[in-house]
Amino acid sequence: MADARRALVALAFGASVLACGCADSYGEFPADKTYSSIDAPDSFAPVDGTVIRLEFVDDRISAEAGCNRLFGTVDTSQGRISIDSLGSTRMGCPQALMDQEQWLSAFLTSMPSWSRDDGTMTLDNGRERIVFAES
Repeated sequence: MADARRALVALAFGASVLACGCADSYGEFPADKTYSSIDAPDSFAPVDGTVIRLEFVDDRISAEAGCNRLFGTVDTSQGRISIDSLGSTRMGCPQALMDQEQWLSAFLTSMPSWSRDDGTMTLDNGRERIVFAES
């Protein structure tokens, strides 16, 4: 179902680009990849020794920020990350890691825009921005 939906979206997008003669400002979303954070906003100071990891497989997202795993169904069309019901494992962690995961959960569910440039992917919700490298 997801492949058929992606094919339909790609076909519609291709037709709209041809019709208007314009290019996509955010490009094709790089699914089936894993990313590690290389730059985070000033409002977020990662716990020492941790990075944010995101994995996209088909229409699913998985995220880690040091302890538990966040997961859900993701839609990356229209240049935004839209997650339907983000879930989490429930391991007990030090409070600093729990706070970090809560911050990441709030950020990911804020529908950040995404863009790619020269081997990096940036998520930006208008207040905060995280830059990732493919890992």
